[in-house]
Amino acid sequence: MRDVILSMNVDRWILPAMLLWPLVAALLVRLWGRDVDADATGSAAPAGGPDARVLTLAAMVVEALLALLLWLSFDPAQRGWQAGVELPWLTDLGATISLGVDGLSLPMVVLTACVVPLALLGSWDNVRVRTPAFGALALLLLCGLIGVFVTRDLLLFYLAWELMLIPTYLLVGVWGREGTSRASLRYVLFTLVGSLLMLVAIIALWNLGGGTTLDVDALRAVALSPRAQLFLFAAFFSAFAVKSALVPFHTWLPDAQSAAPTFAAVTLGLKVGAYGILRFAIPLFPAAATHELVRGTILVLSVIAVVYGALLAMTQRDLKRVNSYSSISHLGFIMLGSFALTQQSVQGAVMSIVASGISTSALFLLAGMLEDRTGTTDLAAFGGIARVVPWFSVMLTLVMLSTVALPGTNGFVGEFLVLLGSYAEFPALAVVATTGVIFAAAYGLRALQLLLFGAMDAPRQAHVADLSPREKFVMGVFAVAIIYLGLVPGAVLRRSDRPSRDLVEIVRFGPNAPAALPPVSLNR
Repeated sequence: MRDVILSMNVDRWILPAMLLWPLVAALLVRLWGRDVDADATGSAAPAGGPDARVLTLAAMVVEALLALLLWLSFDPAQRGWQAGVELPWLTDLGATISLGVDGLSLPMVVLTACVVPLALLGSWDNVRVRTPAFGALALLLLCGLIGVFVTRDLLLFYLAWELMLIPTYLLVGVWGREGTSRASLRYVLFTLVGSLLMLVAIIALWNLGGGTTLDVDALRAVALSPRAQLFLFAAFFSAFAVKSALVPFHTWLPDAQSAAPTFAAVTLGLKVGAYGILRFAIPLFPAAATHELVRGTILVLSVIAVVYGALLAMTQRDLKRVNSYSSISHLGFIMLGSFALTQQSVQGAVMSIVASGISTSALFLLAGMLEDRTGTTDLAAFGGIARVVPWFSVMLTLVMLSTVALPGTNGFVGEFLVLLGSYAEFPALAVVATTGVIFAAAYGLRALQLLLFGAMDAPRQAHVADLSPREKFVMGVFAVAIIYLGLVPGAVLRRSDRPSRDLVEIVRFGPNAPAALPPVSLNR
């Protein structure tokens, strides 16, 4: 199969196609797509054009097929970048259109390209006004997300990062719940401040590298002073930690996801910032990442996030906020694995990013389906609806069990590897983090109990409609992914094995790794 795909010269064109296609499709959807409620709203969208949602979904399915083609063409045994493309761009600055994937980025590309169309299909009736604009922004967001994972030039990466942030702000602010301007404003303020710090760090790193290149591999070889590494790492880490919602930068996430339309809530749950830390912050500045105080602080914050997120999830009365705080707890495991810096823990972090992307997306889709039917996701408004909506109940139970890392589901593999790899370096932190698994079971089972079982006190809930065939298909895909990756995780682990090992060797044992950093002083 792989030989047949390679005979099509896929490695030469697939990554540029994956970046250009969403941009072209966004223009087509905006100009040609018909608003779903054009007649009722008086929209000026073309009356004879196809449904903008159908065009958007078709474009996203094409992107998902390209991602699957990339997956099949990838060689896990090959080291370094694959499907690489390098074209001249801003030659005076040394910036190039440099693209590529490895075993670290490939799972993120496939996850994103597949989850995004499922999110749209699963929330089909959630947005029915200004759908051409909504579809165009959704495709721009998809382009930004894919760009973050495949770019090797830091300037191009920054442009993709901003392209990801701005559509999300508009999706939350325009199509979210009434009175959501505060949540969308907090989102954009938090993320833009972090991204501006990263831009300053990129400029400084380019200058320190001689002002001739912005290629991440070339900049990794630049000899930086310990103090320069410390400050540049802080700028990159700040941008990624804010986007990931690491404690204490997490406060924007529950409000934004609760206010956002279902599609945007799903995309906000993708751990893009965690990938940025593994790809850029740690390997570019290894001495700072392994500095005793810096590393210790981040590890402690990671464990706090695990426990704190789980405890807050236990106290929530809204299903969306339960999902948001559980996502914060999962991020703690990812960060713990990333900075424990063993091969097992880094592989566990990669697996946890993928698993969290699947489970969190499925949970937000189920919450959106419930909200579309009843107008609320307040757990107190339900009780005993398992007898009314059996398909919904089965899917919610399966997804919640994967969220709490039940063995046999996708959530277990990543967290187990993180704890196993972290215990070898930081046994006390690993033991404390393990309590997060117990708390996760508590909040997950509590949510199921309040929502699905017990007495049905509200008679109107007796008439809630079960999942439609379209929704069953979407949740069936997520169910297959949850079980398959829980039982056969090698599909991801084989591809992430070599880049995880390389990352650990570069940071801990490479020529740039010796951490002769001075003590951090606030007086300097």
